[in-house]
Amino acid sequence: MSQQTVTSPVDPLVLRHVAAELDRRAERVVREFGLTVDQWRMLEMLSTRDAPTMSALATVLGLTGATTTRIADRLATQALAYRDADAGDRRRVVLRPSRRGLALYERLAAEVHTAQDDVLAPLDEAERRTLTRLLRRVASGPTSGVGETAGPEEAVS
Repeated sequence: MSQQTVTSPVDPLVLRHVAAELDRRAERVVREFGLTVDQWRMLEMLSTRDAPTMSALATVLGLTGATTTRIADRLATQALAYRDADAGDRRRVVLRPSRRGLALYERLAAEVHTAQDDVLAPLDEAERRTLTRLLRRVASGPTSGVGETAGPEEAVS
């Protein structure tokens, strides 16, 4: 039986490797504050966006509903976030950062981003903006489930 090699212009393992390295860099910073990378990502979303619902958090973070709930519970237990009724629809529950959560985000954000900068160091600023734009386009594709909420509009740095 002969094997055929099918090549793709994009190697998904390269994307996975880069994402994993970005997570490792973030983890080195946030673990001393008792956070996992997923908890950090959720805290970052809460601190930079307007009160997302649990389902929106799950979609953007690429997590199951149960995992999203566990992470939210952990942030609430640590007094970093709290649940609140949506002002527009009192039946919906949103998650908001607490003052303590915002303070921790403010303290760690620059350090996390600096730690992750080394991963993208081979790219100049224009290349980083292009990479971000292209990845956003892929993430907002018809089958991604992420849409335009994939991340802040600033360039990856």
